[in-house]
Amino acid sequence: MALSRRTTDYGTVVLHVGLVVLFGILTATGMRIATDDPAGAWISVLDPILPVHNLWFNHSVAGVGLMVMLAAYAVYLVRARLTTRVRLDRARLLAIFRPGRSRWAALNVLVYWVLIGALATEVVTGLMLFRGAGKWVLAVHLNATFVCLGAIATHVVLHAAYGGLGQMLRIVRPSQLHVAAPPPDLAELLAEQLAARAQGETPRAAKADVATATDQRRPAVHPMVTAAVLAVTVGGAAIAAEQVTRQTLRVAEIKADEIPKLDGDISDPAWTKVKPVSVLTTQGGDFGGTRQSLVQIRALHDGQFVYMSFVWEDPSRSLKHLPLVKRDGRWYVVASRSDLLDETVYHEDKFAVLVTRPVLPLIGAAIHLARQPVADKPPSVSGRGLHYTTDTSIADVWQWRATHGGPMGHIDNAHFGSAAHVGTGEPDEKAAPHYTGGFALDGPQVPYQPNFIKGSAADTQSPVVPRRLPRDPALMAAALGRISNSAK
Repeated sequence: MALSRRTTDYGTVVLHVGLVVLFGILTATGMRIATDDPAGAWISVLDPILPVHNLWFNHSVAGVGLMVMLAAYAVYLVRARLTTRVRLDRARLLAIFRPGRSRWAALNVLVYWVLIGALATEVVTGLMLFRGAGKWVLAVHLNATFVCLGAIATHVVLHAAYGGLGQMLRIVRPSQLHVAAPPPDLAELLAEQLAARAQGETPRAAKADVATATDQRRPAVHPMVTAAVLAVTVGGAAIAAEQVTRQTLRVAEIKADEIPKLDGDISDPAWTKVKPVSVLTTQGGDFGGTRQSLVQIRALHDGQFVYMSFVWEDPSRSLKHLPLVKRDGRWYVVASRSDLLDETVYHEDKFAVLVTRPVLPLIGAAIHLARQPVADKPPSVSGRGLHYTTDTSIADVWQWRATHGGPMGHIDNAHFGSAAHVGTGEPDEKAAPHYTGGFALDGPQVPYQPNFIKGSAADTQSPVVPRRLPRDPALMAAALGRISNSAK
């Protein structure tokens, strides 16, 4: 038996394709971003098929596109008088409990509204995250993605249950839109009939006149044109709102005698000349279990140098970087990972700043999340990804570390460059080189080494040879405060 050639109007097809493409981009980029969160590490099983480059920029642009497409779709349904497709009234709800095709149709409408609600949640929480919302919003955003995926799969299955393959293929068989006439107004129809009788006309003629008038009330502008105009309006408004509300760091000018002392204390009067900009960082380690921290940024310049202040929230200090403990007369490295390559628990506090020229895909352009982002290069040591630029540009990086030079006032001067670079991310010249993508240190650095001889242990279960031990443990304890075997 030949399949019924059911069709769908062009507008519905175009809008459906747009929604599917945009949601696909959002899901792929969002899942890749989520793999860098410790709570979403399980998503790394999709590593071979997830995108790698310009993740945040593409995710943000697709998010605006999804918002625009949803608005256009809503207007199209109303203007094309197709709202009966998705009307969830009492009759449809009762049909869910009756056997037959009407049950599948009713369930599909219910799933449709679940999907619309989840997509709307994605848009709202996405805007909140873009504006600096925190951890719980991120969790809602991610879980709404899973609801959307489940609703889409259920939507397809219900279409198959309702009409088989012919019903499912409707979406790829476009046809011309036939806008249904609006239902006649009963009061108006009665008035027309009474007027016709008074003038000696037959009611049949009056009905014909009413039908003609009804046909004339059909939309003069095609619903797809109206939807397109709304889409451009909403998209333009979103871009304008982002431009107006975007935070800009103002660098205040100071005189030579106003230069602040760079000692970590921002009580210097010079810092009161500028209003701080706040940025919420997420997906970090520790921070009391929240994995997020609010950073306040200030900047000054004297015509020759720029002076910057960064103040961030951290409920606990982390000064232990792969500490050593003594057991049974031997020293061992304490770590949560036996390979010591991506330690996240017994690790010092760190803070990094990226400075680069303003370019369109600036958001995350030098961040490539994947186990092996560059096909012909070694995989990343951490398995999380690499930093590098895909063109000839250089991004300047400054990194402060609580124990590696921090007590001496030293900050690592580094950069992100081409992925062709092969070197070591440690200033220790004796350290074994490993592939770091485009990350490299600039010029001579303060030499420092792990407090155990490299090569003496490949994991935390083997004893190591310490490089140095405190001459007076009591004096060091007094200087550092409470010392324990915990990670803090």
